[in-house]
Amino acid sequence: MTLLAPWRYRINTFESNTHTSHVKMLSLSTDTHAKLKAEEVNPAIAAIILIYEPVFFAYRDLDQQYGVKSGEYAGKTLGFEEYLDQMPLKLRQWESLIRAVYIEDSTEETAIFPNKRTPFLSGTYEKRLEALGTLKLKTAADPALATANTQVTSFYNAALGARLVQQTGEGALGQLSDLRENQRIILSEELMGVLGQLLFIHRHNLLEVERYFDLSLLRDTGGNEPVIVNGDINAGQVVNFNALAPDLDAGAETVIRLKNTSSVPLILTFYSANGPADLPGPPAPQFTVTSGAVLEKVIGDFQLGTFPELNIHNGSGMNGSWEIEIDV
Repeated sequence: MTLLAPWRYRINTFESNTHTSHVKMLSLSTDTHAKLKAEEVNPAIAAIILIYEPVFFAYRDLDQQYGVKSGEYAGKTLGFEEYLDQMPLKLRQWESLIRAVYIEDSTEETAIFPNKRTPFLSGTYEKRLEALGTLKLKTAADPALATANTQVTSFYNAALGARLVQQTGEGALGQLSDLRENQRIILSEELMGVLGQLLFIHRHNLLEVERYFDLSLLRDTGGNEPVIVNGDINAGQVVNFNALAPDLDAGAETVIRLKNTSSVPLILTFYSANGPADLPGPPAPQFTVTSGAVLEKVIGDFQLGTFPELNIHNGSGMNGSWEIEIDV
């Protein structure tokens, strides 16, 4: 029997290379967006941006929303009301995609928009969000409307995320995490679409395609399972990162995911020091990680100096616990 390697395009490289890292997906998708925007004067590239951009923006917004809700980021995100303000324009865009398949007032189009734009532009916030969710389901049920569904779902995910940021229930953070992951998968699929269109545009010189993507993020050079460390971090305690994984050759691009497994928020400061027990000195990056939340960063985000040790200090005044996953 001859075993054949699977055709490379059966595997979505963007999904497989980012399935454990939202940091990597945000960096990769932002880089591609910037490179496409730099060539927007080219009508073929502008057409790609028209489809890619709303999906990318939704993922970027959801990542920010999750960061604010979890305490990882400070600041303000786009409010739910601001998403509603975008609805008139968005509806016109979605209508054009749907009516390119089913003409206006046809049986199929009427089933999708039985009351035209009214449910989306009037009524309570919840009713308008519900109308958006119904449109998402209707377009998902019809393969001919796949492009419209991607656009509608991306906007719905980001709008729902903005609504969850405003809410105080314990389940809101978990829902935001699920929405962000769902949007990561959608963005992975859209990046494959971008790749396909660029392959066609540059089919006579395929090397040109490489410049639209950060290949360092798409080439898996490790192939190993991540290092996972569990433990306690008490009030005022300093934990030496180097000692957590002494055999790991960590660099600025090494991704770490720190989950707060305790019931209290942790206020963590990351800093370089001369010794493994040295306390932090200003300035040093500090993050509040709420119960159950995950802080995902690359080591370079901590703006470390030239000292040999990377330390983490719990300044919350409360004993806590964590799980740290380090990509190898």
